Amino acid sequence: MQHRPNGARILAAMLALTGLTASPTYAAIAAATSRNVTLLAHLDNYAAYSACWSYVHSDGREYAILGTDAGTSIVNITNPWSPYEVAFIPGLPSAWREMKQYRNWIYISTEAVGGGIQIVRMTNPESPVLVKTYTTNFNHAHTVAVDTTRALLILNGTRFDGIPTGMRILSLADPENPLEVGSYLTDYVHDSWVRNDTLYASCISSAIIRVFNFANPAAPTELVSWTYPGARTHSAEKSRDGRYLYACDEVNYGTLKVFDMQDIFAHPMVREITVNPLSIVHNVHVKQDTAFVAWYTEGVRLFDLTDPSLPAEWGYYDTYGSFSGGFHGVWEVAPFYPSGTFIASDIESGLYIFRANPNYGTLRITVRDAASVPVPGADVVCVGESDSTRTQSFGTACLALAPGSHSLRVRKWGYQDAVAVCGITKGGHDFIDVVLQPAALGTITGTVLRASDSTGLPDATIEDRENPFLATSGSSGGYTLPGTPPGTYKLVCDRAGYGPQTRLVKMQAGASMTENWSLLRAAWYDSCDTDKGWSLSAPGDNATDGLWVRAEPVGTSFASAIKDPTARSNPNTTSPFLPGTLAPQHPEPEEGGFSPDGQVQPDDDASPGTGFCFVTGNGAVGGAPADGDVDGGKTTLTTPPLPVGGMTDPTIGFRRWYYMNTPGEPDSLLIDLSSDGVSWTRARTIRESHPDWHPELIRVKDYVVPGATVRVRFIAQDEGVSGIVEAAIDDLELHDAALLPTHVGEGPATPPRAVLSAPRPNPASRTTTITLRLKDAGPARVAVYDIAGRFVALLHSGNAIAGLLPLTWDGRDSRGRQSASGVYWIRADAGGEKLARRFVLAR
Repeated sequence: MQHRPNGARILAAMLALTGLTASPTYAAIAAATSRNVTLLAHLDNYAAYSACWSYVHSDGREYAILGTDAGTSIVNITNPWSPYEVAFIPGLPSAWREMKQYRNWIYISTEAVGGGIQIVRMTNPESPVLVKTYTTNFNHAHTVAVDTTRALLILNGTRFDGIPTGMRILSLADPENPLEVGSYLTDYVHDSWVRNDTLYASCISSAIIRVFNFANPAAPTELVSWTYPGARTHSAEKSRDGRYLYACDEVNYGTLKVFDMQDIFAHPMVREITVNPLSIVHNVHVKQDTAFVAWYTEGVRLFDLTDPSLPAEWGYYDTYGSFSGGFHGVWEVAPFYPSGTFIASDIESGLYIFRANPNYGTLRITVRDAASVPVPGADVVCVGESDSTRTQSFGTACLALAPGSHSLRVRKWGYQDAVAVCGITKGGHDFIDVVLQPAALGTITGTVLRASDSTGLPDATIEDRENPFLATSGSSGGYTLPGTPPGTYKLVCDRAGYGPQTRLVKMQAGASMTENWSLLRAAWYDSCDTDKGWSLSAPGDNATDGLWVRAEPVGTSFASAIKDPTARSNPNTTSPFLPGTLAPQHPEPEEGGFSPDGQVQPDDDASPGTGFCFVTGNGAVGGAPADGDVDGGKTTLTTPPLPVGGMTDPTIGFRRWYYMNTPGEPDSLLIDLSSDGVSWTRARTIRESHPDWHPELIRVKDYVVPGATVRVRFIAQDEGVSGIVEAAIDDLELHDAALLPTHVGEGPATPPRAVLSAPRPNPASRTTTITLRLKDAGPARVAVYDIAGRFVALLHSGNAIAGLLPLTWDGRDSRGRQSASGVYWIRADAGGEKLARRFVLAR
């Protein structure tokens, strides 16, 4: 491994802080998203990185210990603005390296066979010395923990070559000559944490948290163990008062869990937190009343623990500028420096040195109904800001807000909105109680008719895709939407083989409304039940399994799969690493998003009364989801030429199904359009798992020139590691949007006060345009937010005239930096309406 000089890296980070121009290598640093966290310096001298830890010398000097793929870098950060490397301790090549401090020594673990535990003497921290490599009873280990009070070193996930050797407990009475005093061999312990005489073991493979009486390290005694939905416990620590346990699940779609340990045998989960549902949480460390969390692609996240049952995010710094999800970005965060400095290691880009500025106050919100019963699931939003949360158990939530005045809107389906205004002071901790009054519910009824002969159409869906109601028309076309709160809804009436219709409906409190629909037949429709000339492959396809076929889908799910006790599967049903067995190794972090009830591949097509669709492979009945899915590359499905040439505004509709369990990896469903079958334009990039039949509409003119040879192709690809990818396509239709009525039946008597058009193009590589239509002049605010709800850019704020207000977003944030590819929301607050449009930026 070449040891690269670090001076240029530090200089670039300093230039980024002062706003001066640095090398393009550091663009990701300059464009980082942050709140209340300042980057002081950044070092990137090696090819790849793992964990980091804080070392504080007896005289107060501070050092960063940084794991790399070739060894361990030791960096003096006493002056955090001018760090320098004092030594590099070579090690066997490995992607895993973890370390902890005990007094004037550092103990380093690795998964490299033969790497053991390196013992580094820091008596003179400017000249560290590798004393020895300890390999008694094992020769590699996954993580290390230290009980400083009793001078104990806990080695987790140890093995001798390929043979598991459990959790080993060593005395550090002689720090350079550890002596084993105990072990635990029953289950694979990925990581552990000790306070007083209790050890908390995170057993990632068996999906279990175990709590041990550790008073006698020679014989740890299990007190209690449990699993929970979505468990893949990677690490855990307790709050300062010792009552709450914070657990990180290293699994796609995993979350940070909060358990109340007042009664360790009950241990209810009282809170579940994510900063982005696509991301993976990794490590949590508690320092006083702040939880520092390493959240992979979401960077470092800081949570206020003044109320330890309600962590509230008050700071973050995102070191990884690409897509969310997957095993990229921040591996570890180490906050235990007396100076207030903290560090983080990014897998791709090295060491980051930070200070935090706690410019916030907390607000605890308790939401109850009129009978004083707690209301969970209520959305709490700071109007015009990016801060939001949702109540969970006990109807409570907490926000960490900037000092100043804030307007909160509290909303839950079936209740009237409540608005509260609060003032926040820096360092303050306030609370408000909100009472939600029940809404006067109304009913929408109607009939769906075929336009050609006014015959009732069964199996049509009527829904608002942003609210939880859906109706399906019966045999004569009738439907009912009961229990509808007052408000303005965007109803969509759709049926396979017919043109969908959309309208805005304003429901008055307690009213009964009639909404009738008359649907036009599609100009061209393929139910996929017969072969109409689709192509099932294309040059460049390289998938080894899961190729497109036209078939009746078999359907797969983790619940229906015939269980193979040797296979990796759902951690909450039949984990291969069952309690009572020692895992042979710590595998690659388990791919997540598994639901014991949800489908992976559909078990039926989308069309009523038919059976065929296009699917990526068809496994055996009862087969595992990983059998027959897309593997090893891409597979392409292409339509025949579509007759759109004579239409004024041709639109292509279809139903798609897409499942993937590796968000952030390059797995995706790509949808392209071509006017000639040679040159293709990207219309959609699907990277989020939607394992259900999802209707999609594409306006042809947004992408290609309409003609007689327009085609659509669907590319399903598995380019990541060990992922599951399934896709399906059904019910392809052609519509002339110019012929579809904009309103039919008895709708609202007056037009809505504000309408936000669909972004065009969508997706877009650079610029998209959206139009706000106002019935009356008045104040309006339109802004862009990322998928996590964070503010990105302001498009308009101030008075707007009645009529059309065209707006353009150039793909840059409020500081002029290019935003990363991904999903965004364009939100408008105008005319008393709150509107939102989903938009995909695909660079």
